[in-house]
Formats: sequence, structure tokens, C-alpha cells
Amino acid sequence: MKSAVVFYSYDGNTRVAAKVIADRTDAGIFELEEVKKRGRSVLSFIAAGFSAALGRESALKDTFGDKLKRYDRIYIGTPVWAGKPAPAVNAFLNKAPLSGKEIILFTVQADENPQAASLKCSGIMKSKLEEKGAAVKNVMRLRGEAPGKTVKIEEMQKQLGAYF
Repeated sequence: MKSAVVFYSYDGNTRVAAKVIADRTDAGIFELEEVKKRGRSVLSFIAAGFSAALGRESALKDTFGDKLKRYDRIYIGTPVWAGKPAPAVNAFLNKAPLSGKEIILFTVQADENPQAASLKCSGIMKSKLEEKGAAVKNVMRLRGEAPGKTVKIEEMQKQLGAYF
């Protein structure tokens, strides 16, 4: 089964997880990029959380629709903002052709208890994907660092060891 990893990362935590997953599964990797880059100020951080809380989506440079057609299994990763997926991931879920694909979700958040913290986020993603005809097979809930910091690759490898 040919696999791909699609993700959005703001502080780099989800990027670290995506790279570890891609290495362990020999998957292609695709990073979602917003047309308008998010700022790094406290106000920008609050605005990003507010957008996520409202379920908004952002404009993306690419949803990789044509490229993803050749993959059977797609890992989709998002940071958890205000208990919900990042706006870039909302846009991807709404626009990408994922019908018939096997999906494995991964969420990354700073919360001490990632198992409980991302239930709402992964539930939202799962519902959207199932409506599109995709089959969500698993959810990996991972812990990153606090905003503005990035988790060490060794820590992420250790966490992902529970899933691989």
C-alpha cells in the first residue's frame, strides 16, 4: 500500500511528527502552506486559535489533489488549536479528493494529556472524511511543545513507537 503524509505545522511540532511518520512508513510527504503566512505575534496566535474555534479554513497554495491520487493510505496531521484542526487542515479536508482512501489522523498539541485533549479535533476531522467516503483507520494523538517551541525528534520518535 502506497502512503503519503499531508500536514500543516505552525511551530514545527507537527512537521517533526510528519517527518518521523514518513520515514517509518516510506511515505511521500506534503506540507500544506497557506497563501498568507501567519504572523508570529501573540495577537496572531490568538487570531489563529479563534479562526480554528470557528471552523474556518484558510486559502492554500496547493491541496495536492492530483498527486494524492496515486496513494492508497494518507496520514493527515494538524496542530490542535482551541480543540479543533488548524484552518489549513480544514481547507484540505474540504477540498482534497479523499473518497476511497484509507486515512490515519495525527494530532499534535502541547497539552499534557494528548489522548483526551484532541478528541474533539479528531472527531471533527473523522466526520468530514467519512462524509467524503474516506475510511479513518486510526488516530495518533501526540504531544508537542508549548507554543513557540518545537519538540525534539527523539521525543516524537518515542511517542510514535507506540503506534509503529
